[in-house]
Amino acid sequence: MPAQRRDIPRDALRLSLLACLITSVACGDGPDLRQQIIAHMDSAKSSIEVAVYEIQSTEIADALVRAARKGVQVRVLVDGIRSTSATSQESQLENERIPLRRLTAQGENLLHDKFILFDGSLAATPSYDRSIRGLREAAGSEPSFTRDKEEVQALKSKFENLWRIAGESSDP
Repeated sequence: MPAQRRDIPRDALRLSLLACLITSVACGDGPDLRQQIIAHMDSAKSSIEVAVYEIQSTEIADALVRAARKGVQVRVLVDGIRSTSATSQESQLENERIPLRRLTAQGENLLHDKFILFDGSLAATPSYDRSIRGLREAAGSEPSFTRDKEEVQALKSKFENLWRIAGESSDP
């Protein structure tokens, strides 16, 4: 139990940074982690799974469309409780027939996790330091990404479970 309590502030910082990366708001004037995410989207070969609150970045949406058009399986999971209608970027993805589900289940199933999986072997798990200085210092080191097989597999399992739940909640 104490470990879970200790993770709450860390997770809150992770969520804040990924929200910054996925929205249209710039994350600082130095090298931008959003550009690293886009580069990984552009180099993905087989799959991209995105779990975020919402997508408001045209750059991110365009990168997901490019990936889908070259045959990469793209799936997007967004919050459906507080963000009840699609952003224009989410509509763009839906118009491209990219699977997008809104998680509307209550309680434990509320979308708290924010992460992106690339080809089942790399995960964007944002840096704990979301300051502009921290973003500049992070350039080149990819501190917001992991190839740790156990962590990537745990996130993949979490995504699949949330994807299933979101599908069940959208069925008539």
